[in-house]
Amino acid sequence: MKTVRKARYLRTNGKLQYKNQRAASLAGLALLICAMGVSAQTAPNVDKSRLEAYLRYAEGFTSHVQIAIDDPTPSPFKGYYRVLVHLTVGADKQDRVYYFSSDPDRLITGNIWQLNRDPFLETLEHLPAGGPSFGPADAKVTIVVFSDFQCPYCRTLAKLLRQNIPQKYPNDVRVVFDDYPIESLHKWARAAAEGARCLAEQNPAAFWAFHDWIFDHQQEVTADNLREKILAIAPQNGVDATKLSTCIDTHSTAQAITDTQKAGRALQITRTPTFFVNGREVTGAVSWDTLDEVIKTELNRPAIVPGPVGSAELKK
Repeated sequence: MKTVRKARYLRTNGKLQYKNQRAASLAGLALLICAMGVSAQTAPNVDKSRLEAYLRYAEGFTSHVQIAIDDPTPSPFKGYYRVLVHLTVGADKQDRVYYFSSDPDRLITGNIWQLNRDPFLETLEHLPAGGPSFGPADAKVTIVVFSDFQCPYCRTLAKLLRQNIPQKYPNDVRVVFDDYPIESLHKWARAAAEGARCLAEQNPAAFWAFHDWIFDHQQEVTADNLREKILAIAPQNGVDATKLSTCIDTHSTAQAITDTQKAGRALQITRTPTFFVNGREVTGAVSWDTLDEVIKTELNRPAIVPGPVGSAELKK
């Protein structure tokens, strides 16, 4: 995004960055709320034109940035309401999350934590986890990956996950794939995402066969030969080529891709790959040692810290 502060563009980025639930990335304060004894109240009546003017100044959004503000919705925290702000510059889109209390003059940017609930509850409630997956459904750790088939850093992460997770954590970790093609940079990424979902509809194993193949042969793929490459997966993976062709040509899975892109923006994703380990955000093609430490942190979560496993917050 073009701002008078640090520019924020939706783009792939190879810089490795390990973030703790946006504590480092959000420009506002991180709130630690020990007790949320506030009774339920009516959502504040937000003056959107006033809020837009304030945000343009405080966040440095220039006139190039189009702003749309959603109505406040209840957050998991009593007395606090979530407001999603949509930012657009041309084809680039990004969302920001803010919070209001019942006082419409008090705006919060950052994290709200409640000591008797999972620290990543807000993320888990908005995290789509219904995409193609491998690993046990009842795993203690779920990794949800937002990826782009044309992104070179996504290729690195994909190989790391596929090579290490089944061997090191066959019973403890589940990996879910969600599409986040960055169309302004990668011209065939969305078409690849749609085709992969077409394969998954007939045979989940065919999705993973294509996933592995395309990341291995990324540089061989073009917008012109992509359809041919997808159809070539069908014979060896129990997929009806005619149905697959129809699915591709009619863009039958396009809405599913749009939905995961929308969910990713609501989670304030700005680059690929971005993934969430039981709701904890990690960005970039991190090393196995780094990811292994994050997984171990989840497997050794202190008993006093509530977790998502076995609760409704982490959708299977």
